[in-house]
Amino acid sequence: MTASDARSTIRLSPMEVPKASDVLATELRERILSGEYPEGTPLPPERELVVQTHLSRTTVREALRKLEAQGLVQIRLGGTGGAFFQNPDPGLLGSALSMLLMFESVTEADLHEYRFDFEQENAELAAVRATDEQRAQLTEMLDEARHLRDAMSDDPLAMWTAVEELDLRVHEFLPELTHNAVRVAISKGIHDALKRSFEKVEPQPDSPQKLAAEVVELLELLIAAKGPEARRAMSAHLRQWRA
Repeated sequence: MTASDARSTIRLSPMEVPKASDVLATELRERILSGEYPEGTPLPPERELVVQTHLSRTTVREALRKLEAQGLVQIRLGGTGGAFFQNPDPGLLGSALSMLLMFESVTEADLHEYRFDFEQENAELAAVRATDEQRAQLTEMLDEARHLRDAMSDDPLAMWTAVEELDLRVHEFLPELTHNAVRVAISKGIHDALKRSFEKVEPQPDSPQKLAAEVVELLELLIAAKGPEARRAMSAHLRQWRA
């Protein structure tokens, strides 16, 4: 085989070259996540970024928009405006997870199966990690739950709605008490997806006081810092929802 023949047999696969805006966004994102730029640090003006990177203004703007969509950069308008680094918002991560759960066709059974263990862990960790200020907030919720448990109402459906709303607030508050950012983000995604699931469920107006009693028990254990007991109370509470 001649050298010419050998060259003719060489075949290369198509290559994907990353966009310049993606490369710039990745470099800035890595610097943010590494802690090199604290929250609130301003980025250089667009024109300066253009000079530093030798990229076009359009490319620089596209990179900043990508970071803004990821919650890593805040764009402020006005004379003192510009682009500023910010820490990731767990709420944005949770919303992204919620959308992923929906688009991946996660079933309600899958969601509730994962939630069953996850929420129990949240309750146990929350009971032992909550601050005094957070326990004060739990106490306010407890007063509300006791009132709903003991209340008499001519409108059971309205009562059920009030108890259910309080129950959801408690579930959404627990991840914050764990002081674990990963749990906060995952819980946000799970609860957003669950809200859509609950919209399909017919209310049970004959049992609002029973649900309120379960919330009272859980809150009392959380305030008393009884982790294992709070976990068991959450387990029993979730079993009722499964039923």
